This record gives sequence, structure tokens and C-alpha cells, in this order.
Amino acid sequence: MTPFVNRLRAVGPHLKDTVGDMVSRAASAIAVLLVLVVFGASACSPQIRTHGNMVDPDALAKINPGSSTTGEVLSLLGSPSSEANFGQRTWYYIGQRTERQAFLKPEIIERKVVYVDFDQSGLVDTIGSLDLEDGKKLAFITRETPTAGQKVTLIKQLLGNIGRFNPEE
Repeated sequence: MTPFVNRLRAVGPHLKDTVGDMVSRAASAIAVLLVLVVFGASACSPQIRTHGNMVDPDALAKINPGSSTTGEVLSLLGSPSSEANFGQRTWYYIGQRTERQAFLKPEIIERKVVYVDFDQSGLVDTIGSLDLEDGKKLAFITRETPTAGQKVTLIKQLLGNIGRFNPEE
């Protein structure tokens, strides 16, 4: 036999172990990669959140104008998100749903304001609702009002106080 064949026979059992280790490592790497892909894909799924009081349409249908009282509305819809001021007897139920995709800014997908007006005797007068299309977009003014005085930096404050410290006071 040639020296090459003798050497190959001597290395043969060790080569078998090395191939087995390589296959095992490859399978482990594929499993780890698969787990990372699954977690990465789930992180990109949208998150839907509900804020406020989204009124149940079935409960709202049970309220009858002219016959339902404040107690019945309270038991069906719960406590209101807000009540009207200045002597008006109106309850507001305000809620919205937002959708957030990964790290992006949340987007409002649904907004609903249900209002219930009561008459002087405490019976439901009218029921209404407003949604996202009924809202108005506001343009915020980003200008700043200048203030009198100087802009004092931290360095100016520190250096300006040198010599003003009086230990007797």
C-alpha cells in the first residue's frame, strides 16, 4: 500500500467524528437562525391598542331616549370619560384605537366619541356619536415668544458667581 492510503486509514475514524461535529454545528446554527427569524418577524407585526372607553354598540342600543335614566346609562356604559361643564347635563364616552408598526409613530385607526344628553329630570334626551372624520386637524404654531433678559450659559453662571460668595451670610 501506498503511504497515502495508510495515512488515510489512520485518519479515517477521526475524519468521521469531524464530519459529524460539522453536521451538528450546522444544524444548531440553522435552528438559531430560524428562532431569530421568527422573533424578528413577530417584532414587525402591528400592535393595536385601545385607549379610553370604546362603547359597546349592543349596550348603546339598549338606551332609549325619553325613558332611560342616568343610573341605567351608568350601569350599561360605565362612568363617562368626561362630563360637560357650565350646567349642561351631557356625558362623553371617549375612546380610540391606535396601531403601531415596530418603532414607527402610532397611527390612529379609530376614534369614537359618544355623547349622551340628559334633560332636567335625569332622563336621556339625545344620544349621538362622533368619529375620526368629524375631528378637525389643528396646525400648531411653533413660534416662540422672546423673553426679556439674557441667555446665560452654565459657564457664565459659574464664572459670574466667583467672588459673590460671602461665608458670613
